[in-house]
Amino acid sequence: MDNPPSSPKSKPSTLSTPLYHRRRRDWRDDRDLLEEIAGIVNQLQGPYDYYEPSTLAYRERIKAFREKGYDMNKEAYFLAMWVREQLSELARRQESYDLRVHPLAFPDDLDQTIAGIEMKTTRSGIEKKEEISLSTLFPDSQLRNFARERMDVLHRGDLHSYLASLVAKERDSLMGNSASIMDLIHICEHKLSLRNIEFLKRFEVGETDLWVPEWALGIEVRTTWDPDREVELTATLSDTNFRLAARHLAVVAPDDLSDESFDLIKAIQRRGVVENLSVIRVGDFGKYLDKIKEVEELKD
Repeated sequence: MDNPPSSPKSKPSTLSTPLYHRRRRDWRDDRDLLEEIAGIVNQLQGPYDYYEPSTLAYRERIKAFREKGYDMNKEAYFLAMWVREQLSELARRQESYDLRVHPLAFPDDLDQTIAGIEMKTTRSGIEKKEEISLSTLFPDSQLRNFARERMDVLHRGDLHSYLASLVAKERDSLMGNSASIMDLIHICEHKLSLRNIEFLKRFEVGETDLWVPEWALGIEVRTTWDPDREVELTATLSDTNFRLAARHLAVVAPDDLSDESFDLIKAIQRRGVVENLSVIRVGDFGKYLDKIKEVEELKD
């Protein structure tokens, strides 16, 4: 008697949207983002019209950045900010994107766009009639001295630029899925609901936080990482595999988890400690679900 065909199990996810698509840590993230797009723009068979004036303008601007350098380059900073706004809108419209397939609509006047972003960022919300000082913003002298040092080093003493960077970081935090445990779970729930996928909240010892019965998918959320918790995590995943016969398992981490911590969790996947496991950032969770859907449809 032939053995019944086994249900397909997902392979570890290779999906990864670079963190610099969603947030800026320093000038290197601006460089990597702009250069990634430049590499696609330069492809003759790519998604961009090679000879389109706006495409040519972007290519020339990147050449100028390379000559001048990206560090302390104000134009590169604001252009990268504009690009992230476009990527955020692209992700909001269709949950996932691939820059090799989904081109950005470059503006006709790149200079005007950069100037507009700079004006909006550095002046938005600042009343010209009202004097803003560090003393007003930071009554505590120690905190004020620390802020002044950062302002001098990172923004050449420009208070408005310093405030704009704080606002930008807060905006990126809100848009980039920086989250507590429950926030992260709610984000996962939202992305499941957008796809009309039914799920259960488990919150039981030895089982993942969320469970998708139709796909036998277990989803475990982690906002921080301590190597001492690896045994606990692998036990939860293994128990879910055993109890619920999981075909797919995912550990979801926030976008702002450090690369070092994320890589330590990812090491569990690489070592094959738990079968059918994918470790991903929440920004890639939508792509992951779409991939699992494809796997499950092939099974049917």
